[in-house]
Amino acid sequence: MKRTFHSANVLEITSPSMRFCIRTELNFNEKAPSSDKKYTGPQNAQELMKALDADYNKGHAKTEVSLSRQGDGIETESYSSNLTMSEIDARYPRAEWLQLLLERGIIIGNFYEYAFNLSQRHALAFLEDNPNLWQSGVLDIPPTDDWETYKAVYIAAYIDKLVEIERTKVEIECTKAEIECTKAEIEHAIKRINE
Repeated sequence: MKRTFHSANVLEITSPSMRFCIRTELNFNEKAPSSDKKYTGPQNAQELMKALDADYNKGHAKTEVSLSRQGDGIETESYSSNLTMSEIDARYPRAEWLQLLLERGIIIGNFYEYAFNLSQRHALAFLEDNPNLWQSGVLDIPPTDDWETYKAVYIAAYIDKLVEIERTKVEIECTKAEIECTKAEIEHAIKRINE
């Protein structure tokens, strides 16, 4: 049985002004761990890899990247890529990629967060292999003939999005705690009124 796991809010990057959308889709096989398996170890690349690489290597079936453009009088264009894990690891080593994320405060709490973050290397390789895209200013990144410049801006934008998501998660958790506290206060007040 193949399980497919999508996260459009994390792995889909849309450019509203150009109507571009890049989507990274991960497919897992039956050897992937359950989604409730947590990682509570140190947040450093070596420890994450030590704890999660074996599951990732066994459970990863494939990663597909696609980019489409459509809208007002623009014909739909589609590009796609299916690079292998070994091709991606050779171009963008896991430890270096994870270190970039960890240095910005990204926390990886489970196998799927680990897999998502590694999958963005596929999107990066896809863009690198299609210079016509980054030379045209796709995804609201200014056009350039210099891959290293485009790559730096893309990585920064991706990490900024992850940081924003992390901040939102923390805010949600704080709000939940405040709601629980208020709920307890109300229940306590109701109990005192009824006595």
